[in-house]
Amino acid sequence: MEKHGIDAVLMHSERRPYHLEAAAEARRRGIDVLVTELGYLRPDWMTLEVNGNSVDSLFPTDPDAIRAIAAGAPEVETGVLYPREAGLETVDDLSNSLPNVFLWFLYPHYRAHGLYHPFVAYARFLWREGHKGARDAAAQEVRDRLKPPFFLFAMQTDTDFQIRANSQLENMAEALGEVFASFAAHAPPDARLVVKKHPGDLGPVDWDATVPAIAMVAGIGDRVDFVDGLGMDRWCADAAGLVTVNSSAALDALAAGLPTFAMSPAIYDVPGLTFQGTLDAFWREATPPDPDLFRDFRKALVAAIQVRGTIYSRAGTVRAAEEMAARIAAGTVGHPGATEGPPPRYGRARALGIR
Repeated sequence: MEKHGIDAVLMHSERRPYHLEAAAEARRRGIDVLVTELGYLRPDWMTLEVNGNSVDSLFPTDPDAIRAIAAGAPEVETGVLYPREAGLETVDDLSNSLPNVFLWFLYPHYRAHGLYHPFVAYARFLWREGHKGARDAAAQEVRDRLKPPFFLFAMQTDTDFQIRANSQLENMAEALGEVFASFAAHAPPDARLVVKKHPGDLGPVDWDATVPAIAMVAGIGDRVDFVDGLGMDRWCADAAGLVTVNSSAALDALAAGLPTFAMSPAIYDVPGLTFQGTLDAFWREATPPDPDLFRDFRKALVAAIQVRGTIYSRAGTVRAAEEMAARIAAGTVGHPGATEGPPPRYGRARALGIR
């Protein structure tokens, strides 16, 4: 960094172990740390922030600050410009993972950031693809017989740094245990809980068996449905609310006007959007998000820390890279309103014991 006069260090997810070291060295030298991630908005967006994402984000949590940013921002285009290209993600993943597996001896001390061997994920991927029709049919059967009131729990993956670094929870099993215990004690007796598996979960846990087992321990085995199919829009249509650790799936719920609770700090955890009370109170007291504030939140998010494009399309990747480069060159990353610390989510993170 010193030898080459580096002005900024750019990385994808600053919580990965090697990236943490690079970020720490940069900060010690007064060098900007710029972090990319998948878009908070999906599917046609990428994230570019100063300092970090999620808990480390500098994007404001104050509704008035969000409205001030949105006041000078255009409306958000929500149409899909870059459809997901079939097979692209698989090709890119193989070209990255296979050399790491078979040429490990060239860098014997390197450690990948994922929790599982790539071949575990590939085996799960092939199984899921082979059973997609059955999974969707089973989910549709649950959807057809489901009647309000029912709540949703959006699962995440254990390997996700949103869970490993940006939450107070060890894994999804712990999160489910807390949610089920709260639901059993405080939800209306006629309410059901639908647990939706994350579509990208390729880990070794058999959630089809694990979720019902945890629900049985909580005494609500007959009130919990586990599903592994259909899009979030189908489940949000008439749900009573959504609970998540800190998943971006909550943005789908907020867009649909659903009461939403985030167990850990999240970019959208803003008074007026998410329920600010306890999880125990949420089941009976939650109110829908303010639609005007959500519209302003989305406008502000795009203005400050989102760029158009996606890694799931070659054209989308080029668009994202060009927009990121333009913002970095112009010195406008995080502008307006998301450039100065301390990160506003640190207070809640500390209270929860995160990091």
